[in-house]
Amino acid sequence: MTLRSAIVSIAAALLLAGLADAEADSVFDTHPSEAPFVDRVPVLQLYVTLSDKVEVGQSDDGERYIVPITGGHFTGKDIAGEVMPGGADWQVVRADGVKTITALYSIRTDDGQVIVVDNRGITWAIVDESYKLTIPKFHAPEGKYDWLNKRLFVGTITSIASPRAVIIRVYELR
Repeated sequence: MTLRSAIVSIAAALLLAGLADAEADSVFDTHPSEAPFVDRVPVLQLYVTLSDKVEVGQSDDGERYIVPITGGHFTGKDIAGEVMPGGADWQVVRADGVKTITALYSIRTDDGQVIVVDNRGITWAIVDESYKLTIPKFHAPEGKYDWLNKRLFVGTITSIASPRAVIIRVYELR
């Protein structure tokens, strides 16, 4: 292959790539979708009481902790009850300062239904800004509360120092 034919091949490839980008842009333009939005009113608000964290120590991906969940209560639209003791929040503080959260616990509604909550997220903070968001997933029995199994949610976390607890507000994505 001569230098001239190599240049022509490269130019042709670049031209085709440019056409592919233009075609890709037109595909997005001709097939629009609405962006999801977050309801401004939480579907659930949970007050979760915690025990002191248990230090696991340095691991392959950061400093690990376990925060036992000791109880609490929750309320929402047509739903209320207690946070059952026995769950925990497994946390890892990474080298970049981000804390990953993996909380697994159960809630019991006032009418006796048990729902498993699998809530994962991240938190980090710098001087004037903090980020504390989770993606809760629910495992509810069939019936009155199975709507929790069929939707996507985002949660916020508010920490309370004394008594040790968090408030989790859960918002539906639509």
